[in-house]
Amino acid sequence: MSTTVRTILFWVLMVALAVVLWQMASKDKSGAPPDSSSTIAYSDFMAQVDKNNVRSVKILESPSTAEVEGQLREPPQNFRVTVPKEVIPDLTERLQKQGATIDVSTAKGADWRATAVDLLPIIIFIAVWIFSMSRRRGGSMRNPPASPATSTTPTIPTNRPLG
Repeated sequence: MSTTVRTILFWVLMVALAVVLWQMASKDKSGAPPDSSSTIAYSDFMAQVDKNNVRSVKILESPSTAEVEGQLREPPQNFRVTVPKEVIPDLTERLQKQGATIDVSTAKGADWRATAVDLLPIIIFIAVWIFSMSRRRGGSMRNPPASPATSTTPTIPTNRPLG
């Protein structure tokens, strides 16, 4: 393989790796891309609940907190807030009485398959790098270096005096 082809292949892989990393970084905890919702304070959210100004919510439960995404009635605006998990039963009851649409789901734990898919580009990049390094060294990783040739220079014995 010529040096030019290897260089082009290297840069194509680098660009692909950058795209994959950008997509992974732009996802939030739920795996969805970021949207136009604004983060509000918990106290502001509860004030909107008290005013009967919440149209719909999606609650994503995690072990200790919950992410609440929803839409206000007036002005129609998307919002996002983190709430303590203990308030969810009371919150859903209040929102239900107000006629808000409620969707509740639980955050899934880390799946080994999803982790493997996320790590696959990095593993491929490392494999290609190791392969190219072994080819650059002339296959030295596959063939161990030969033992040094024995010297034909006579040695001077050190156990007798010179002279």
